[in-house]
Amino acid sequence: MKTLAPIRLSLTATVLYLTIAPLTGCSLVPTAPASVPVEYTFDRGVNISHWIAQNRSDRPYGAPWFSEEDVQWITEQGFDHIRIPVDARLWMNDDGSLNESALTPFDKACVWAQTNALGVILDMHTLPGANFSSKSPDNSLFTSDALLETTARFWGTTASHYADAGPWLRFELLNEPVAEKNHQLNPVQARLLAAIRETNPIRVVHLTSNQWSKFRTVRDLRLPADPNIALTVHFYDPPPFTHQLAGWTEYKRLKQPFEFPGVVPDLTSILPPGHSRLALSGKLINAENIIDPEFQQLADWAQQNAPGMEIHIGEFGVYGAAPPESIRRYYAAVVTAAERHGFGWAAWDYQGGFAVRAPDGSATKAMQGIIEGINSTPAK
Repeated sequence: MKTLAPIRLSLTATVLYLTIAPLTGCSLVPTAPASVPVEYTFDRGVNISHWIAQNRSDRPYGAPWFSEEDVQWITEQGFDHIRIPVDARLWMNDDGSLNESALTPFDKACVWAQTNALGVILDMHTLPGANFSSKSPDNSLFTSDALLETTARFWGTTASHYADAGPWLRFELLNEPVAEKNHQLNPVQARLLAAIRETNPIRVVHLTSNQWSKFRTVRDLRLPADPNIALTVHFYDPPPFTHQLAGWTEYKRLKQPFEFPGVVPDLTSILPPGHSRLALSGKLINAENIIDPEFQQLADWAQQNAPGMEIHIGEFGVYGAAPPESIRRYYAAVVTAAERHGFGWAAWDYQGGFAVRAPDGSATKAMQGIIEGINSTPAK
C-alpha cells in the first residue's frame, strides 16, 4: 500500500540524538549536531486519543499501549505531526498551578516525536468549566471570571514550563468549547492567549470556534491581532453518518448502518421533535452537497476575515461501525477538500473508535481513505 507523499521540507538521514534538559519539560537538547535542521510542518497529522485524556478502564492515563513504535509507524505513513489531547484537570492543581508529576507521558511522547521529526500539538482537551460532553456539559469557564483567572494561571504556568521547546511544539487553547453564546468565547481565548504570551511570544497557538469547533461559528470570532495564531476547527458532518451506531450518541438506535455516498434514514424515531438534524432524513449525502460547500465557505470566510492565517482541521472522522468502504470514501473526501484549500488537518484518531491503525498494526479503511485523498490532490 502506498504511504502519504513526503511532506516535510528539510529532513535528512541524519539522526538527532536528544535528551530531556533538566526541569525544562520537553525542551530538547541535541547531544550530537544535526547536519541540516528540520523544518516542522503541521499539514497532515493524527490524534492520539484516549491516552492522556478521555481515559477508560482499558486505557488508563499514560498507559503503555502507546509507545515509540507507534510514533515510528505514524512517521512511516507520512504524517508530519501528532495532536495529543490532554485532560487539563489532571495537570492542574486547585490553585491553577501545574502538576508536573502528571507530565511524564506527554514528555515521553515529545522525545519520541522529536526523534522522528514530528511536530506536536498540545491540545487542552478538557478544561475545568469547558467540558464538551453532551451528557455532562459544563460551560462555567465562559461566565466565571474567577475560574477564567485560575485557568489563565494554569496555561501561563504550562507555557512557561515548555517555553524553551522549539517550533515543533504548538499549543491549542481549548477543545470544542460550548459557550451558551458564541461571543462569550472571544474574551476567554484572548485571556488565555495573553497568559501564554508572557513566556512564549512567538509560539504558534491554535484558537478555535464555538459549538464544538464548528465551521459555521467562525463568523462570530474576534481574533486577536497576533501573527502567530492559527485557527483550528472540526468536521464531523453529517453526524448521523459519522457517528452512526456510536454508543454514546443518539445514533446508536439506528436500525442498520448506511453508506456514504448514500441516503440518511428516517431519524424521527431517534431525534426529538424539532431537532435541527431531522431535516437530514431522506437526504442524499455526498462530497458535493455535504463536504465541499462547507470547506468552500470556510475558505471564503478566511480570505475575507483572516487572510494568510493558517487553518487546521483538528479533528474529522467516522466511527468504525460504519460500512468500511464508506469510511474510506469519507476520509478521502474530507482530505481532498482540506488539501484543495491548503488547510492542515489531523485525523481522528490513531487507535480509538475511528482508528487509522488496526490492532494488528495494519492500515484501516480510514488510513486508506487518507492516502486516497492525498493522492487525488496535486502536489504542493
